[in-house]
Amino acid sequence: MMDMDVDIKKAEEKIKYLSSDPETLALYKARERSLHERANMISSAKEEGREEGANEKAIESAINFLRLGINEEIVAKGTGLTIEKVIDLKNR
Repeated sequence: MMDMDVDIKKAEEKIKYLSSDPETLALYKARERSLHERANMISSAKEEGREEGANEKAIESAINFLRLGINEEIVAKGTGLTIEKVIDLKNR
């Protein structure tokens, strides 16, 4: 609880300082905006990587199922890939 009071006090002092100088406040806001945008970019990149990995795994599974002779429609349903994609994988 005491640490929180110290942190709140520091934040209040920082706000007071920043709001006293328009140029400093503008720089602070620009930095905060930049940090927020960077965090969003990192989050988006991680999500994109997860999606790409899941798609690659689905393709790998589909290829393995097709090699086992499993029907294309069943492979598509089981992997979440389109029937067109499964047929394309089979024809490679």
